[in-house]
Amino acid sequence: MRTEYTLDKSDFLVHQLYGASKSHRIIKSRKNSRIRVPIVYFILGLILFVLADSIIALLFLAVGIAWYLLQPLYMRKRFLSHYEKYIDENYQNRYGKSVVIEFNSEYIIATDYTGESKIKIEVISEINEIQDYIFLKLATGESLILPKKRKENMEELNGILSKIASDLSIKHNIELNWKWE
Repeated sequence: MRTEYTLDKSDFLVHQLYGASKSHRIIKSRKNSRIRVPIVYFILGLILFVLADSIIALLFLAVGIAWYLLQPLYMRKRFLSHYEKYIDENYQNRYGKSVVIEFNSEYIIATDYTGESKIKIEVISEINEIQDYIFLKLATGESLILPKKRKENMEELNGILSKIASDLSIKHNIELNWKWE
């Protein structure tokens, strides 16, 4: 099977955000950030309540509560901004360029403006599918981004990917309701 498409900034952004949402390190960091700052404000508020003015103590407690409630929104925007800058810096030469992916029994042949890559099917470590994309994660840590909205032959592609997943006993994660949070 052969398919041709182009990738734009939003395609790379969704890929980065999906990867971040599945990274145990990033999930742990976001949880710690949400909890640590309010704890510091609560402790300072309690100390001020006991030793000093109760109005300032209540202000510290209010800031701690506000941080706890608003931090997810802040972190969501912060990660979005970070990855947009990262993509502009590292992938800007790949926007709008034609990519051709060809699947055969042993290899994936990916051709873009830089040349041709021949990737063994066995190096696919995971297949991740969300509403608009399929990400083929390779053992090297890289991924192939396959946008669904630009594919005419999705049934054939799904059949190939299902066969690869069953033949290699790899994860085929289907998260059609995934969104960046």
